[in-house]
Amino acid sequence: MNIIKRKDSILDIDQYEKDFERMLKGFINAASFEEQNVQFERLNHHRLAYQAAENEARIHYYGDTANDEYNKQYAFFQDFEPRWLWMTGEYYREILNAKFREQLKSQWGNQLFKIADIKLKTYSDEVQEDIRMENRLVSEYQELLGKAGIPFDGKELRLSTLALYLGSPDREVRKAAFEAKSGYFKHHASDFDRILDELVKTRNRIAKTLGYSSFVELGYDRMHRTGHTPNDLVQYRKQVKEHGVQFISALRKKQLNRIGVSKLKYYDESYFFKNGSPSPIGAHQEILKVYRAIFRELSPETGAFFDELMEKGNVDVESRTNKMGGAFASYSGPEVASFIFANFNGTSNDVRVFAHEAGHAFQFYMSRHSNIHEYIIPYDSCEVFSFTMERFVWPWMERFFGEDTQKYQFSNLTEAFIYMPVVSVVDEFEHFLYEFPTATTQVRKQKWRELEHEYLPERDYDGNEFLGQGTGFYEIGHLFTTPFYYMDYDLAHFAAVQLWIKQKDDPKSAWESFLKICKQGGRLPYPELLKSANLESPFEDGSMERLLEKVKSWIDQVDDRSF
Repeated sequence: MNIIKRKDSILDIDQYEKDFERMLKGFINAASFEEQNVQFERLNHHRLAYQAAENEARIHYYGDTANDEYNKQYAFFQDFEPRWLWMTGEYYREILNAKFREQLKSQWGNQLFKIADIKLKTYSDEVQEDIRMENRLVSEYQELLGKAGIPFDGKELRLSTLALYLGSPDREVRKAAFEAKSGYFKHHASDFDRILDELVKTRNRIAKTLGYSSFVELGYDRMHRTGHTPNDLVQYRKQVKEHGVQFISALRKKQLNRIGVSKLKYYDESYFFKNGSPSPIGAHQEILKVYRAIFRELSPETGAFFDELMEKGNVDVESRTNKMGGAFASYSGPEVASFIFANFNGTSNDVRVFAHEAGHAFQFYMSRHSNIHEYIIPYDSCEVFSFTMERFVWPWMERFFGEDTQKYQFSNLTEAFIYMPVVSVVDEFEHFLYEFPTATTQVRKQKWRELEHEYLPERDYDGNEFLGQGTGFYEIGHLFTTPFYYMDYDLAHFAAVQLWIKQKDDPKSAWESFLKICKQGGRLPYPELLKSANLESPFEDGSMERLLEKVKSWIDQVDDRSF
């Protein structure tokens, strides 16, 4: 018998499948809408039990990759995924064929049925082994990053702890740290090339088997993109080229003058102030304590959310050996309790990352009443909530940064924009990868470098031949693990900045708009979610130019030379 151990219960996977089949049969045979609706709720609650157990296995494994039991649990879910996808497919198929489908849509929203329609296309028994292969390759990539040991400053550092040196005020230290990091990627270049090549081929094979013309279509369906298309992204990237690149060039010029160099090098790009980024007051426990007070003051809803988060101990932010790098928000347990995972390293990014993940976790908290996983964790709009929360906590940043508060706010706003062209590079590169799946490794690297020249004209690798060969994508995790997700960050940021502008003018109205979309969660596709909050779509011609004008107005009021 396969079992999944949890802190508060044991999920018997064999019994779980039997219960699923029984509930699905009850749903199919329901004689009235009321009866079918009850069975629908039971099915969704049952699905959440599995998702919660899977999430918890991931949380445990990421928290301690050296723990054998956690490794086994995590591996089990990976191996079981094809079966889970089959069960999910049966659920989707039957809700689409439901006797009382129109009444269910009226009560629960049309988006779930749109998702069901496209998700049915993304799986069949014929691709089980390829999906297992894809998961194994993703895990191999994650282990290369998570277990990276980089010799530097007499220590062996993880990528997360090396960040302290990457942002050093000493330019030579920064350069050496970046060289040490690229040295790790160079040492494992053949692994990264092989993993990407096998992922592209495997995903292309899955797409073809499922009847797609390419993985691009399958990738969009996996991302639940029911509201926008590749052509919308072409239009957006066009605006980035026409207005974004020029805007970022102006920001880079300001940065160059601030840090006092004659020309920006690649190891200067993330160094924004001559005396370094502002450092938060207090260690990780103090940061959590301050945030608890902030969220209690922000609103009754955020106060209750944060109290639950802390009381359940659902926060893991301390960096340690054998802990996976990065940050994410998730949920676990039958009550769908939010969880925040991060790796604090003593930089201002700790404050930003926690607000970001808290935005995700708060949206989960506000959407969990739906009892539908697809609404609790929306794919195509989830980053809207995280980026917005980063900005909505600005009024309290003095508690972390004191006299450096405006410095933090300036960096929080401008740095997100500075990465806008990087996101477009990744997105266009991903489309290239899967539109031309047989391209050689060398051609892929040439394409990456070509896109860097196009979107990042200031980038100077200062003689680093390895990066100059087009290997900068090795460290873009989403490109390997979740293709086509990366652009969601930029599209979400576009919406979040609009909410921030509203907050400056009318805080109460802005908060009500944010709370409204948090409750909606994944109930609406990205373009409709924006419309419900009276926000402009990034796909509309001229929208980028209008947004950047307002942002520039705020930036021009700040004397960044004082930083």
